[in-house]
Amino acid sequence: MMRDFLGKWPVIFALFCGVVPQQAAAAASQWQETDGARLRIVAEPARGGATELRGMLQIELEPGWKTYWREPGAAGIPPQISLGDSADVTIHYPAPEWHDDPYGSWAGYAQPVALPLTFTTSAATWPAALKAGVFLGICRDVCVPVSMDFDVPIDEAKPNAMQTLLLDTAFSSLPADQSERLSIADAAWTEDGALEIRLHHAVSDSDPQLFVSAGTSRPFKKPDLVSDDGETALFRVEPVFDPAKAGELTLIVTARDGVDAVERALTVSSP
Repeated sequence: MMRDFLGKWPVIFALFCGVVPQQAAAAASQWQETDGARLRIVAEPARGGATELRGMLQIELEPGWKTYWREPGAAGIPPQISLGDSADVTIHYPAPEWHDDPYGSWAGYAQPVALPLTFTTSAATWPAALKAGVFLGICRDVCVPVSMDFDVPIDEAKPNAMQTLLLDTAFSSLPADQSERLSIADAAWTEDGALEIRLHHAVSDSDPQLFVSAGTSRPFKKPDLVSDDGETALFRVEPVFDPAKAGELTLIVTARDGVDAVERALTVSSP
């Protein structure tokens, strides 16, 4: 039932809102299946002189299965994509959710998700198709490492306006920089070696959630909500590394509060 709805909602959205797809329509790889999910990559076609293309990794999870954010927590596999020498790729992430299970806390997605991608090249021309290798974790009771190879057409041979609409929707779902309802204020080390991060947020019926990434070699524990007066929330985030030896860190901090989500890069010096 849920998958049927998810398959139809872009059509409903387009008819209701009068969305007009972009002139260049997208194409997609074939679906590939694994335990608990099926995956494909969608990409817009290469245009003359373009050095950047949008795409997305579409992950249709079955009920009870999950996959991970860029910083998965104590145990998990963050998504990785390689394109060989043909191009570079950057993965963008919708705001995840925290989940707790017998193995610990993890940040990620327990519903079907699309991870927006940006492909870039310095070459004069693009190939007819991108050859992408994907490695990620798809998990239920235990985590299954998944490795797949995709051929993604980008030569406009079979353009598809619906897939372009899916790309537009995926990119529009990314966290905002800041908003009037939710903003990431600052981050600072405490004397005992933890990070304190403050959020400003509107009144809501849910507690705000915080996610922090400094790269997979410098993981953090799940942030603890220390205080919240209804407008400002203070989080304490403990590192799983020695911050005194880490030097200056660039953090990607994501916050969500109900339907609101924001993301900000913060730089902190070693304590």
